Amino acid sequence: MSQSIVTVRLNGQPYQMGCDAGQEAHIEALGRDVEAVLNELTGTVGQIGEARLLAMAALIIADRKSEMSAREDGPDATVATASLSSDELDQLASRIEAMAGRVIQLNAHLAKLP
Repeated sequence: MSQSIVTVRLNGQPYQMGCDAGQEAHIEALGRDVEAVLNELTGTVGQIGEARLLAMAALIIADRKSEMSAREDGPDATVATASLSSDELDQLASRIEAMAGRVIQLNAHLAKLP
C-alpha cells in the first residue's frame, strides 16, 4: 500500500505524519482529538513546554482508555459510547509517545546549539 503524508497541528505546531493511503482523514481526526486535549491542558496549566504537554496529553488519553476498558470489563459492562475506539486510542497514544520522544530529542539538540 502506498504512503501518504498528513500534517496535523498539535499545540499550534504542524507535524507531518506518514500513514497508509486512505487513512488521511482518520489521522487528521486523531490529531484534532489530541489538539482538543492539548487545548484543555494549556487552558489549565499554560504553555509549559511541548514535551511536557505532549507527555501529559498522552497520560490523559491513556487514562481515558483505561477507564473505558475498566467499564467494558466490569460486571455490569455496557457499551461505552466514545469518539475513539480502544484500538484508535492505542494508536494515538503510541503516536503521541513517539512525538514526545522526538520533541525531547529536538530540545536536547537545540540546547547544544550556540
